[in-house]
Amino acid sequence: MKRILLSALSLIALNSVSAQQVSDMISTGAGYTNAVFYSLEDGEVANVSNEDWDLAFNTSVFAVDIRINGGKGVELYTYPDGDTSDFANVDITNIASWTQNHNSSRSWDYGAFNVGATSSQFDYGWGAYNPTTHYVTGDSIYVIKTLSGDYKKLWIQTLANGHYNFKYADINGSNLVSESVQLSNYSDKNYFYYSLDNSTVIDREPATGTWDFVAMKYMAPQPQGGYYSSTGVLTNRGLKTREARNIDPAVALWGDFTEEEDIDVMGFDWKAFDMSTFSYIIESDLSYFVADRAGNIWQIIFTGFGGSANGNIEFTKEMISAVSIEEKDAINLGLYPNPASNQVTFLYDLEDDAAITIYDLQGKAVYSNEFYGAGFNQQTIDVSFLNSGIYNVVIKSENRIGTQKLIIE
Repeated sequence: MKRILLSALSLIALNSVSAQQVSDMISTGAGYTNAVFYSLEDGEVANVSNEDWDLAFNTSVFAVDIRINGGKGVELYTYPDGDTSDFANVDITNIASWTQNHNSSRSWDYGAFNVGATSSQFDYGWGAYNPTTHYVTGDSIYVIKTLSGDYKKLWIQTLANGHYNFKYADINGSNLVSESVQLSNYSDKNYFYYSLDNSTVIDREPATGTWDFVAMKYMAPQPQGGYYSSTGVLTNRGLKTREARNIDPAVALWGDFTEEEDIDVMGFDWKAFDMSTFSYIIESDLSYFVADRAGNIWQIIFTGFGGSANGNIEFTKEMISAVSIEEKDAINLGLYPNPASNQVTFLYDLEDDAAITIYDLQGKAVYSNEFYGAGFNQQTIDVSFLNSGIYNVVIKSENRIGTQKLIIE
Protein backbone atom coordinates (compact mmCIF):
# COMPACT_ATOMS: atom_id res chain seq x y z
CA MET A 1 0.00 0.00 0.00
CA LYS A 2 2.74 2.47 0.85
CA ARG A 3 4.36 2.01 -2.58
CA ILE A 4 1.02 2.65 -4.35
CA LEU A 5 0.39 5.67 -2.17
CA LEU A 6 3.79 7.22 -2.86
CA SER A 7 3.38 6.59 -6.58
CA ALA A 8 0.08 8.44 -6.59
CA LEU A 9 1.47 11.30 -4.56
CA SER A 10 4.41 11.70 -6.94
CA LEU A 11 1.97 12.79 -9.65
CA ILE A 12 0.58 15.67 -7.63
CA ALA A 13 1.42 19.34 -8.09
CA LEU A 14 1.83 20.99 -4.72
CA ASN A 15 -0.52 23.90 -5.23
CA SER A 16 -1.89 26.17 -2.57
CA VAL A 17 -5.46 27.36 -2.36
CA SER A 18 -7.03 28.36 -5.68
CA ALA A 19 -8.24 31.92 -6.11
CA GLN A 20 -11.19 32.95 -8.26
CA GLN A 21 -10.63 32.91 -12.01
CA VAL A 22 -10.73 36.45 -13.38
CA SER A 23 -11.38 37.49 -16.97
CA ASP A 24 -9.48 40.49 -18.32
CA MET A 25 -8.72 42.26 -21.56
CA ILE A 26 -5.88 44.52 -22.64
CA SER A 27 -5.61 46.43 -25.89
CA THR A 28 -2.58 47.31 -28.01
CA GLY A 29 -4.90 49.43 -30.15
CA ALA A 30 -5.88 49.34 -33.80
CA GLY A 31 -2.84 48.42 -35.86
CA TYR A 32 -1.04 47.32 -32.67
CA THR A 33 0.17 50.87 -32.05
CA ASN A 34 0.72 50.50 -28.30
CA ALA A 35 2.56 48.38 -25.76
CA VAL A 36 0.73 47.27 -22.61
CA PHE A 37 2.66 46.59 -19.40
CA TYR A 38 0.64 44.33 -17.11
CA SER A 39 0.79 43.13 -13.51
CA LEU A 40 -0.95 39.87 -12.69
CA GLU A 41 -1.72 41.19 -9.22
CA ASP A 42 -2.72 44.76 -10.10
CA GLY A 43 -3.83 44.66 -13.75
CA GLU A 44 -2.74 47.11 -16.44
CA VAL A 45 0.19 49.26 -15.31
CA ALA A 46 0.87 51.31 -18.45
CA ASN A 47 -0.46 51.55 -21.99
CA VAL A 48 2.04 53.52 -24.07
CA SER A 49 2.84 54.19 -27.69
CA ASN A 50 5.05 51.60 -29.33
CA GLU A 51 5.67 53.85 -32.33
CA ASP A 52 7.86 56.59 -30.88
CA TRP A 53 11.24 54.86 -30.44
CA ASP A 54 13.98 53.26 -32.52
CA LEU A 55 16.52 52.09 -29.92
CA ALA A 56 16.31 50.62 -26.40
CA PHE A 57 19.38 50.64 -24.12
CA ASN A 58 19.69 48.43 -21.04
CA THR A 59 19.93 50.74 -18.03
CA SER A 60 22.34 48.59 -16.03
CA VAL A 61 26.01 49.54 -16.13
CA PHE A 62 26.75 45.79 -16.06
CA ALA A 63 24.68 45.00 -19.17
CA VAL A 64 25.36 45.87 -22.79
CA ASP A 65 22.27 44.81 -24.70
CA ILE A 66 20.81 47.34 -27.13
CA ARG A 67 17.55 46.52 -28.91
CA ILE A 68 15.65 47.92 -31.88
CA ASN A 69 11.94 48.45 -32.47
CA GLY A 70 11.86 45.69 -35.06
CA GLY A 71 8.18 44.91 -34.63
CA LYS A 72 7.27 48.37 -35.86
CA GLY A 73 9.60 48.38 -38.87
CA VAL A 74 13.05 49.43 -37.62
CA GLU A 75 15.80 47.56 -39.49
CA LEU A 76 19.44 47.22 -38.45
CA TYR A 77 22.48 46.19 -40.51
CA THR A 78 26.10 45.85 -39.50
CA TYR A 79 28.08 47.84 -42.05
CA PRO A 80 30.11 45.14 -43.83
CA ASP A 81 32.73 47.26 -45.58
CA GLY A 82 34.89 48.67 -42.81
CA ASP A 83 35.46 49.61 -39.18
CA THR A 84 34.65 52.79 -37.26
CA SER A 85 37.22 54.77 -39.24
CA ASP A 86 34.88 54.50 -42.23
CA PHE A 87 32.00 56.31 -40.55
CA ALA A 88 32.29 59.26 -42.96
CA ASN A 89 32.28 57.02 -46.04
CA VAL A 90 29.32 54.69 -45.46
CA ASP A 91 27.77 53.53 -48.73
CA ILE A 92 24.43 51.64 -48.79
CA THR A 93 24.29 50.92 -52.53
CA ASN A 94 24.27 47.15 -51.88
CA ILE A 95 22.13 47.17 -48.72
CA ALA A 96 19.57 44.82 -50.30
CA SER A 97 22.17 42.03 -50.06
CA TRP A 98 23.05 42.69 -46.42
CA THR A 99 21.76 40.51 -43.56
CA GLN A 100 19.47 42.14 -41.03
CA ASN A 101 20.19 41.96 -37.30
CA HIS A 102 17.27 40.96 -35.05
CA ASN A 103 16.64 41.10 -31.32
CA SER A 104 16.42 37.80 -29.53
CA SER A 105 12.79 37.09 -28.65
CA ARG A 106 13.90 34.58 -26.00
CA SER A 107 16.03 36.87 -23.85
CA TRP A 108 16.09 40.58 -23.10
CA ASP A 109 19.88 40.32 -22.78
CA TYR A 110 20.62 39.84 -26.49
CA GLY A 111 19.57 42.71 -28.71
CA ALA A 112 20.09 43.35 -32.41
CA PHE A 113 23.31 45.26 -31.66
CA ASN A 114 24.73 42.17 -29.93
CA VAL A 115 24.52 40.08 -33.09
CA GLY A 116 27.98 39.03 -34.21
CA ALA A 117 29.47 38.73 -30.74
CA THR A 118 32.15 36.06 -30.60
CA SER A 119 32.77 33.54 -27.86
CA SER A 120 35.17 35.96 -26.20
CA GLN A 121 33.88 37.13 -22.82
CA PHE A 122 34.85 40.68 -23.78
CA ASP A 123 33.08 40.85 -27.16
CA TYR A 124 29.52 42.20 -27.10
CA GLY A 125 28.86 42.59 -30.81
CA TRP A 126 28.70 46.38 -31.04
CA GLY A 127 31.86 46.78 -28.93
CA ALA A 128 34.53 45.22 -26.75
CA TYR A 129 35.04 45.43 -23.00
CA ASN A 130 38.33 46.68 -21.61
CA PRO A 131 38.97 45.02 -18.21
CA THR A 132 41.43 47.77 -17.26
CA THR A 133 39.24 50.82 -17.91
CA HIS A 134 35.94 48.93 -17.55
CA TYR A 135 34.72 50.73 -20.66
CA VAL A 136 32.99 49.10 -23.61
CA THR A 137 34.29 50.70 -26.80
CA GLY A 138 32.30 50.46 -30.00
CA ASP A 139 34.10 48.78 -32.90
CA SER A 140 31.28 48.52 -35.46
CA ILE A 141 29.37 50.86 -37.75
CA TYR A 142 25.68 50.27 -38.32
CA VAL A 143 23.09 51.33 -40.85
CA ILE A 144 19.61 51.67 -39.43
CA LYS A 145 16.26 52.23 -41.06
CA THR A 146 14.22 54.34 -38.64
CA LEU A 147 10.50 54.35 -37.96
CA SER A 148 10.06 57.08 -40.54
CA GLY A 149 11.78 54.95 -43.18
CA ASP A 150 14.95 57.05 -43.36
CA TYR A 151 18.36 55.38 -43.40
CA LYS A 152 21.02 56.63 -41.00
CA LYS A 153 24.53 55.55 -40.10
CA LEU A 154 25.15 54.92 -36.41
CA TRP A 155 28.13 54.33 -34.15
CA ILE A 156 27.70 53.28 -30.53
CA GLN A 157 30.97 54.79 -29.34
CA THR A 158 31.30 53.87 -25.66
CA LEU A 159 29.59 52.72 -22.52
CA ALA A 160 31.74 54.56 -20.00
CA ASN A 161 31.30 56.11 -16.56
CA GLY A 162 27.62 55.21 -16.56
CA HIS A 163 26.91 56.91 -19.91
CA TYR A 164 26.06 55.62 -23.34
CA ASN A 165 27.79 57.76 -25.97
CA PHE A 166 26.80 57.44 -29.61
CA LYS A 167 26.52 59.43 -32.81
CA TYR A 168 24.49 59.15 -35.98
CA ALA A 169 23.83 61.03 -39.21
CA ASP A 170 22.15 60.77 -42.56
CA ILE A 171 24.04 58.51 -44.94
CA ASN A 172 25.54 61.56 -46.71
CA GLY A 173 26.83 62.89 -43.39
CA SER A 174 24.27 65.62 -42.85
CA ASN A 175 22.24 66.05 -39.65
CA LEU A 176 25.06 64.70 -37.48
CA VAL A 177 24.00 64.17 -33.84
CA SER A 178 26.27 63.24 -30.92
CA GLU A 179 24.42 61.97 -27.85
CA SER A 180 25.34 61.04 -24.30
CA VAL A 181 22.76 59.54 -21.92
CA GLN A 182 23.28 58.90 -18.21
CA LEU A 183 22.00 55.46 -17.16
CA SER A 184 21.30 56.40 -13.55
CA ASN A 185 18.45 58.65 -14.72
CA TYR A 186 16.54 55.47 -15.60
CA SER A 187 17.90 53.02 -13.02
CA ASP A 188 14.44 51.83 -11.92
CA LYS A 189 13.58 50.76 -15.50
CA ASN A 190 14.83 47.92 -17.69
CA TYR A 191 15.52 50.27 -20.62
CA PHE A 192 15.61 53.85 -21.73
CA TYR A 193 14.49 54.51 -25.29
CA TYR A 194 15.64 56.77 -28.07
CA SER A 195 14.10 58.24 -31.22
CA LEU A 196 16.60 58.81 -34.02
CA ASP A 197 13.99 60.69 -36.05
CA ASN A 198 13.43 63.21 -33.26
CA SER A 199 16.83 63.04 -31.47
CA THR A 200 14.96 62.46 -28.22
CA VAL A 201 15.42 60.25 -25.17
CA ILE A 202 12.08 58.67 -24.25
CA ASP A 203 11.10 57.53 -20.77
CA ARG A 204 8.19 55.23 -21.62
CA GLU A 205 8.61 52.14 -19.46
CA PRO A 206 7.12 51.65 -15.95
CA ALA A 207 9.38 50.70 -13.05
CA THR A 208 10.76 47.17 -13.36
CA GLY A 209 9.15 45.90 -10.18
CA THR A 210 5.62 46.92 -11.17
CA TRP A 211 4.88 44.65 -14.14
CA ASP A 212 5.00 40.98 -15.10
CA PHE A 213 4.56 40.96 -18.88
CA VAL A 214 4.29 43.32 -21.82
CA ALA A 215 1.99 42.81 -24.80
CA MET A 216 3.17 44.39 -28.04
CA LYS A 217 4.21 43.87 -31.62
CA TYR A 218 7.75 42.54 -31.95
CA MET A 219 9.90 40.70 -34.47
CA ALA A 220 9.94 36.95 -33.83
CA PRO A 221 11.37 33.86 -35.53
CA GLN A 222 8.68 31.78 -37.21
CA PRO A 223 8.29 27.96 -37.17
CA GLN A 224 8.60 27.87 -40.96
CA GLY A 225 11.80 29.92 -40.83
CA GLY A 226 12.69 33.57 -41.02
CA TYR A 227 11.43 36.49 -38.93
CA TYR A 228 8.05 38.11 -38.97
CA SER A 229 6.41 40.91 -37.05
CA SER A 230 4.10 39.29 -34.48
CA THR A 231 1.87 40.51 -31.67
CA GLY A 232 2.24 38.64 -28.43
CA VAL A 233 3.29 38.62 -24.80
CA LEU A 234 6.83 38.76 -23.34
CA THR A 235 7.50 38.27 -19.63
CA ASN A 236 9.57 40.66 -17.55
CA ARG A 237 13.21 40.01 -16.84
CA GLY A 238 13.76 37.19 -14.31
CA LEU A 239 10.26 35.67 -14.41
CA LYS A 240 9.70 31.98 -15.12
CA THR A 241 6.90 30.37 -17.11
CA ARG A 242 5.56 26.87 -17.67
CA GLU A 243 3.62 25.97 -20.83
CA ALA A 244 0.80 23.42 -20.54
CA ARG A 245 0.12 22.57 -24.18
CA ASN A 246 -2.22 19.85 -25.45
CA ILE A 247 -4.03 19.52 -22.14
CA ASP A 248 -7.33 20.90 -20.93
CA PRO A 249 -6.48 23.97 -18.81
CA ALA A 250 -9.07 22.88 -16.25
CA VAL A 251 -7.02 19.82 -15.31
CA ALA A 252 -3.50 21.16 -15.98
CA LEU A 253 -1.25 21.28 -12.91
CA TRP A 254 1.75 23.59 -12.90
CA GLY A 255 4.03 21.03 -11.26
CA ASP A 256 3.70 18.73 -14.26
CA PHE A 257 5.43 21.10 -16.69
CA THR A 258 8.97 22.30 -17.21
CA GLU A 259 9.90 25.73 -15.89
CA GLU A 260 11.44 28.01 -18.53
CA GLU A 261 13.22 31.34 -18.28
CA ASP A 262 12.68 32.37 -21.92
CA ILE A 263 10.66 35.59 -22.13
CA ASP A 264 8.56 34.34 -25.08
CA VAL A 265 7.14 31.12 -23.61
CA MET A 266 3.69 32.70 -23.96
CA GLY A 267 4.79 34.64 -27.03
CA PHE A 268 2.35 34.76 -29.96
CA ASP A 269 1.52 31.15 -30.89
CA TRP A 270 -1.50 30.76 -28.58
CA LYS A 271 -3.43 32.02 -31.59
CA ALA A 272 -3.51 31.28 -35.30
CA PHE A 273 -5.10 32.98 -38.29
CA ASP A 274 -7.77 30.93 -40.05
CA MET A 275 -7.63 31.79 -43.75
CA SER A 276 -11.06 30.21 -44.37
CA THR A 277 -12.83 32.56 -41.97
CA PHE A 278 -10.30 35.42 -41.95
CA SER A 279 -10.36 35.43 -38.17
CA TYR A 280 -8.13 34.32 -35.33
CA ILE A 281 -8.67 31.06 -33.49
CA ILE A 282 -7.34 30.46 -29.99
CA GLU A 283 -5.65 27.22 -28.95
CA SER A 284 -8.12 25.57 -26.57
CA ASP A 285 -5.92 22.99 -24.86
CA LEU A 286 -3.27 25.48 -23.81
CA SER A 287 -2.53 27.47 -20.68
CA TYR A 288 0.51 28.99 -19.01
CA PHE A 289 1.72 29.15 -15.43
CA VAL A 290 3.69 32.27 -14.55
CA ALA A 291 5.50 32.95 -11.27
CA ASP A 292 5.13 36.69 -10.72
CA ARG A 293 7.74 38.94 -9.14
CA ALA A 294 6.35 38.25 -5.67
CA GLY A 295 6.51 34.49 -6.25
CA ASN A 296 2.77 33.87 -6.64
CA ILE A 297 1.90 31.37 -9.37
CA TRP A 298 -0.83 32.25 -11.86
CA GLN A 299 -2.54 30.22 -14.55
CA ILE A 300 -3.17 32.25 -17.71
CA ILE A 301 -5.56 31.12 -20.44
CA PHE A 302 -5.86 33.20 -23.61
CA THR A 303 -9.48 33.37 -24.78
CA GLY A 304 -9.64 35.92 -27.59
CA PHE A 305 -7.67 38.11 -29.99
CA GLY A 306 -9.11 41.03 -31.94
CA GLY A 307 -6.40 41.29 -34.58
CA SER A 308 -5.33 44.57 -36.12
CA ALA A 309 -8.86 45.98 -35.96
CA ASN A 310 -8.50 46.73 -32.25
CA GLY A 311 -5.46 44.88 -30.90
CA ASN A 312 -7.50 43.37 -28.06
CA ILE A 313 -6.06 40.42 -26.12
CA GLU A 314 -8.53 38.56 -23.90
CA PHE A 315 -7.51 36.09 -21.20
CA THR A 316 -8.34 34.65 -17.82
CA LYS A 317 -5.99 34.58 -14.85
CA GLU A 318 -6.13 32.65 -11.61
CA MET A 319 -3.70 32.62 -8.71
CA ILE A 320 -3.17 28.93 -7.97
CA SER A 321 -0.32 29.29 -5.47
CA ALA A 322 0.31 32.11 -3.01
CA VAL A 323 3.81 33.15 -2.01
CA SER A 324 2.83 33.03 1.66
CA ILE A 325 2.76 29.24 1.52
CA GLU A 326 6.02 27.56 0.57
CA GLU A 327 6.00 24.49 -1.62
CA LYS A 328 7.87 22.48 0.97
CA ASP A 329 5.01 23.10 3.42
CA ALA A 330 2.23 22.06 1.06
CA ILE A 331 0.15 18.98 1.91
CA ASN A 332 0.47 16.09 -0.54
CA LEU A 333 -3.02 15.26 -1.77
CA GLY A 334 -3.88 12.56 -4.28
CA LEU A 335 -7.20 11.45 -5.75
CA TYR A 336 -8.21 8.22 -7.47
CA PRO A 337 -9.94 7.45 -9.65
CA ASN A 338 -9.86 10.84 -11.33
CA PRO A 339 -12.12 11.30 -13.29
CA ALA A 340 -14.58 9.69 -10.85
CA SER A 341 -18.29 8.96 -10.88
CA ASN A 342 -19.46 7.26 -7.67
CA GLN A 343 -16.58 7.19 -5.22
CA VAL A 344 -13.20 8.87 -4.87
CA THR A 345 -10.34 7.96 -2.56
CA PHE A 346 -8.21 10.71 -1.03
CA LEU A 347 -4.53 9.99 -0.44
CA TYR A 348 -2.90 12.46 1.93
CA ASP A 349 0.20 13.03 4.03
CA LEU A 350 -0.53 14.90 7.27
CA GLU A 351 1.44 16.06 10.26
CA ASP A 352 -1.74 16.89 12.19
CA ASP A 353 -5.50 16.97 11.71
CA ALA A 354 -6.89 18.69 8.63
CA ALA A 355 -10.16 19.79 7.03
CA ILE A 356 -11.00 18.91 3.44
CA THR A 357 -13.45 20.87 1.28
CA ILE A 358 -14.66 20.40 -2.28
CA TYR A 359 -15.58 23.58 -4.18
CA ASP A 360 -17.35 23.98 -7.49
CA LEU A 361 -15.93 26.41 -10.06
CA GLN A 362 -18.14 29.19 -8.68
CA GLY A 363 -16.37 28.86 -5.31
CA LYS A 364 -19.31 27.22 -3.50
CA ALA A 365 -18.43 24.50 -0.97
CA VAL A 366 -20.28 21.29 -1.93
CA TYR A 367 -18.61 18.91 0.55
CA SER A 368 -16.55 19.19 3.73
CA ASN A 369 -15.10 16.76 6.25
CA GLU A 370 -12.37 16.36 8.88
CA PHE A 371 -9.33 14.10 8.45
CA TYR A 372 -7.52 12.90 11.57
CA GLY A 373 -4.11 11.42 12.26
CA ALA A 374 -0.53 12.00 11.11
CA GLY A 375 1.34 10.23 8.31
CA PHE A 376 0.17 8.69 5.02
CA ASN A 377 -3.54 7.88 5.04
CA GLN A 378 -6.47 7.35 2.73
CA GLN A 379 -10.21 7.91 2.94
CA THR A 380 -12.97 7.05 0.45
CA ILE A 381 -16.10 9.17 0.10
CA ASP A 382 -19.28 8.99 -1.96
CA VAL A 383 -19.38 11.65 -4.70
CA SER A 384 -22.39 10.34 -6.63
CA PHE A 385 -24.36 13.40 -5.49
CA LEU A 386 -22.08 15.74 -7.45
CA ASN A 387 -23.01 16.89 -10.94
CA SER A 388 -20.62 16.21 -13.81
CA GLY A 389 -17.92 18.86 -14.01
CA ILE A 390 -14.67 20.10 -12.52
CA TYR A 391 -14.13 20.77 -8.83
CA ASN A 392 -11.33 22.08 -6.63
CA VAL A 393 -10.38 19.96 -3.63
CA VAL A 394 -8.67 21.84 -0.79
CA ILE A 395 -7.07 20.18 2.23
CA LYS A 396 -5.98 22.52 5.01
CA SER A 397 -4.33 22.06 8.40
CA GLU A 398 -3.26 24.77 10.82
CA ASN A 399 -0.16 25.79 8.86
CA ARG A 400 -0.25 23.82 5.62
CA ILE A 401 -2.49 23.58 2.58
CA GLY A 402 -2.78 21.64 -0.67
CA THR A 403 -5.17 21.46 -3.62
CA GLN A 404 -6.09 19.14 -6.45
CA LYS A 405 -8.50 19.18 -9.36
CA LEU A 406 -11.33 16.61 -9.30
CA ILE A 407 -13.31 15.67 -12.39
CA ILE A 408 -16.76 14.10 -11.99
CA GLU A 409 -18.04 12.23 -15.04
